[in-house]
Amino acid sequence: MKTLPHTTFGADHTKPTLYFGHANAYPPDAYRQLIAPMLDEHQVVSYLQRGLWQPSPHINSIKSWHDLADDVIRFFDQQRLKNIIGVGHSLGAVTSFLAAQKRPDLFKALVMIEPVVFSRAFCGLNALMPKYLKKKVPIINKALNRPDEWQNKKQAFAFHRRARAFKRVSDAVLWDFIEHGVVPKGNHLTLRYPKIWEAKCYASVTYFRNQLLTSKLPILAFRGAHTDTVPADFWQKWQSNPNHQLVECADASHLLPLERPKWLTPQIKQFIELQNQKHQHAA
Repeated sequence: MKTLPHTTFGADHTKPTLYFGHANAYPPDAYRQLIAPMLDEHQVVSYLQRGLWQPSPHINSIKSWHDLADDVIRFFDQQRLKNIIGVGHSLGAVTSFLAAQKRPDLFKALVMIEPVVFSRAFCGLNALMPKYLKKKVPIINKALNRPDEWQNKKQAFAFHRRARAFKRVSDAVLWDFIEHGVVPKGNHLTLRYPKIWEAKCYASVTYFRNQLLTSKLPILAFRGAHTDTVPADFWQKWQSNPNHQLVECADASHLLPLERPKWLTPQIKQFIELQNQKHQHAA
């Protein structure tokens, strides 16, 4: 079986491996300011979601996010990774969690930053919609109709700098996204993660709230107070799980790891250290 594409941060193979799951439409290198501090004690490996594969697979090769979770499992098996800690943002958090549910031997703990936890009604309705109607769902319509051609990186940066989604993201982090998320195509630049794949992932949204509420996997979860993907009522309900620690960031949105990497890093490191200590004592 062909080795699944991935990105590795850090050259020291003797350090323990930390897995990072990137969000829909955001390549792993966009998170350099979050990942870099982790390299003191870890080598970080990030599996690339299907939208980043070259050549690109068929757009209808996924039916739900379970297919993407199965990719994560295949990647772990190929790399012989087991019993490690994962950190995931958005869809990367969800696919990591679903993989852990299917294969508990892969993860010993998980950090979920802004997981996409839509309601059963929304997920069910989305699954039943014909394709022509799905294209009218706001989040899908916006992805499909967003400009994705620029003459140079400065123009691409200026476009994204004006976007409301990036208003809390620093210039330095935004440049990381531009440098690694925009690529040449013909006589112009375009998104490395095609917008048709971004829309396809939104169209494949999968319900998993009940699994979160009953999961015994140690989890540290983060929510931005201005999020549009982790509803406040579910966030409150989720806190009933004694195995999970939930933390909210007041001045952040769904792009929390790009907006507040320095705020997240010490909390993630502390969680990792605590989980490692627990496993050492258990051994």
